[in-house]
Amino acid sequence: MLMPTRIFRFTLLLAGLFLLTSCFSYRDIEVKDFNIDNVSMQGTRIVADFSATVHNPNRGFVIQSAEGVFNRGQQPFATAQLLQALTVAGRSEQRCSGQLELTLQDLFAALQMGIDYRTWDISSFLFTGDMRIKSACIKKTFSYKDTPLTQIINSL
Repeated sequence: MLMPTRIFRFTLLLAGLFLLTSCFSYRDIEVKDFNIDNVSMQGTRIVADFSATVHNPNRGFVIQSAEGVFNRGQQPFATAQLLQALTVAGRSEQRCSGQLELTLQDLFAALQMGIDYRTWDISSFLFTGDMRIKSACIKKTFSYKDTPLTQIINSL
């Protein structure tokens, strides 16, 4: 008689989890007007201030960390790390900003692209690395492998 009780509890637990997850409706987040606002260079170290308008119809979340390598074509361009957590408010449209630290791996490629970073084509950069996001008590790590930077921005 002990066996049916365990099966009933397991079935009840699965049904509860199914009902709980069906309560969460997820809608796409829209990132508009992504800009690199300022760039400061110190040798091969670059700190880029960026901002974007984010329309988030879902619950708010925090990008706790992001780190990896930017490639341009098949060549490593720079290692990257988010300097501080980036908070995106829920159920709103607001301007979010943050700082990204880049350490150039190929100084010659940067010089070829030009000193004015506003002329750089960000769609030519590929990212390989991890991004850790937290929403309420749920944490998730997203891993990317040679993913275009524009796709990451649009897939948040």
